[in-house]
Amino acid sequence: MIRIKHLSFLMIAICAITLSSCGGGSGGGGDDTPALTAEEQRLLDLVGTTGVTYVASSITFNGAAATGFDDFSLTLRGTASSKTYSTTDGDPVFKATGLWAFNGTNINQILIDGNSSNTFAISSFNATAGTFTLTVNFVASGGVAAGTASTNGTYVFNLVKQ
Repeated sequence: MIRIKHLSFLMIAICAITLSSCGGGSGGGGDDTPALTAEEQRLLDLVGTTGVTYVASSITFNGAAATGFDDFSLTLRGTASSKTYSTTDGDPVFKATGLWAFNGTNINQILIDGNSSNTFAISSFNATAGTFTLTVNFVASGGVAAGTASTNGTYVFNLVKQ
């Protein structure tokens, strides 16, 4: 009888220790933090935790080197509920400051200042290198330089994290 009591106590102790050492979560190491959604990961990659400034390695307009963007920089900041940008030398495509957002659920497109006439496509995104390309078929009547037809065309911004 004493042996059964000791054996029962030992089995209960082993079970208790085993259960208490379970980390829970998704099975790998006890981390209960949920995985990031694709949008959350893209936001983190683009803006980090406090914002990221990008400079242009090249900017083209209708296939030729663009002029007027000599000191161009684009700073992106954002959270799930608030996304802002600021630029230096971004006119006519960008205002000095404003808001940006993903185009609905499409994390490969962004809208600047809610303007769906000028949707920016994100391509060649490399989070590790801190590089990506923004392409927009810009229409001035929907943008900052309203009425300036000579600014209408395709802009390609090849950006590098500063």
